Amino acid sequence: GLAQGPEQVTNGDFATDSGWIKDANWSIANGKATSTASGGEIYQSISVVAGKTYAFSLTIDTSEDSSISNTTIGIRTSSNSNYYFSFSDPADIKPRAIQNLSARWYSAVTGTVLVRCYTTDVVSLDNVSVKEIQGSHATQPTSTKRPIYARHPEGGIRNLLNYTEQFDNGYWGKVQTIVTANATTAPDGTTTADKVIANTAFNQHRVDQATTSTAGVQTLSAYVKNAGYGYVWMRIGNSGAVVSIADGSVSSVSAGVTAQSQDVGNGWIKFSISIAALANETARINVLPTASKNDFSGDGTSGIYVWGAQLEQAAEASNYQKVVTDIDVTESGVGEVYYLKFDGTDDGMFINNLTSGNTPVTTLFGYSATNANDSRAKYLIDIQFGRTVFAASANTAGYVGYYDGAWSQFDTDAKVIKVLTYDLVENDAKIRIDGTQEYSDTTYDQQAIGGTIKLFTAIDSDAACVGGNMYQTILRAAESTDEEIAKAETYVANKTGLKAQVDGIATLDLNFGANLYTAKNSNGGVI
Repeated sequence: GLAQGPEQVTNGDFATDSGWIKDANWSIANGKATSTASGGEIYQSISVVAGKTYAFSLTIDTSEDSSISNTTIGIRTSSNSNYYFSFSDPADIKPRAIQNLSARWYSAVTGTVLVRCYTTDVVSLDNVSVKEIQGSHATQPTSTKRPIYARHPEGGIRNLLNYTEQFDNGYWGKVQTIVTANATTAPDGTTTADKVIANTAFNQHRVDQATTSTAGVQTLSAYVKNAGYGYVWMRIGNSGAVVSIADGSVSSVSAGVTAQSQDVGNGWIKFSISIAALANETARINVLPTASKNDFSGDGTSGIYVWGAQLEQAAEASNYQKVVTDIDVTESGVGEVYYLKFDGTDDGMFINNLTSGNTPVTTLFGYSATNANDSRAKYLIDIQFGRTVFAASANTAGYVGYYDGAWSQFDTDAKVIKVLTYDLVENDAKIRIDGTQEYSDTTYDQQAIGGTIKLFTAIDSDAACVGGNMYQTILRAAESTDEEIAKAETYVANKTGLKAQVDGIATLDLNFGANLYTAKNSNGGVI
């Protein structure tokens, strides 16, 4: 969806036999360029500009070749040097397939480069395209280091389990059980409930999953239904309780455990247990033929239906969140927010060619930083090394701040999803959290904007970077009014799923003596 410039490739659809230089083993006909097994190269020259990003795409057909072993397509100089960027087998190009390949390439050179394919395989090319992506965009220097595009419900992720409707997945351990996926209708009306069958061995029959919970009160819940056996023994670690699916009665309750059941219709019971547990405990759901948690008999066909497992750091079960993995989480009736998930290791991003002289700066983030609480400086934005830096941690655990020759910072919980606003004007700097001013000083020294702007990086750019989520980032090289900041915070809050926290409650402040009439939010933002 990014704006793109004019096409750089001539005859990229191979409508005519022109525009390309090719070896004798290449031919252009019927709207495509095709090689024989003897192959060779086909290429043409295009012009690029340093500092620009280009969208490179093509269609490749390898249907006539069962073993692609020597094909490379990319952009390189006119000499025999290495490719600036390329697709190659076997990582990108597969045999017996028609593939649409695309990527973005940041040019560090100005001048003529080649769009080139070299092969000794039988391949066909079509729709070869190179277009400039207009504007300034955050990119990764290599294709293997990247933040992941993800989503979760507004308010964040509560469910700590993965594959919560897919008990056949390898995330779930199977102890003397067999799982049949999508065996019956789930409580939400979809055919996504699984059957957990107890085999004939006299042993525990269960599914379980290791967790990344922290020590404290935890609640495990799941929806269960009779599939030949009518009891479930649910545990966090080794503490839990047994529920009768028929009437919801609870027995065999471990010390410190609180257990609850709810009839949700169509034979389904929502069962939950809560306990003050250790960190990283295992969530366990056992199949039982009777109310005795020591009845380990099984017949190989009977079991329970199960759906919607959830483990959360809470004293009772909340609304169910469906988790595929931690980058794909949804909740019925709750809006979704989309974000880039950074691993905190090597996937920081870079923006090039944004420059400005000594200037005020307004920048806003919708973010959370999962690993900000260590001793290394981690930057949400680094604007030209040694100049203005906006940090999730400024060599002090749990702080946010900025650098203008010296650190200015204050304590906050960087792990919590928030809207962070820096309004930095000469001798008047402010930091706002969720629309409320939390920090100010009168010593800020305005700096230039230039060089490479880094997102979610560390002091050395490629190690110990910020880990966490980036929902929205705005950078403005200008002084901003209170009204402009409030509007921008609302925009970022919508993107981050925090609108209620940022907008506050409207009030009207009337000062007739000064002829001043100002409508403000309860958090201080001017409407």
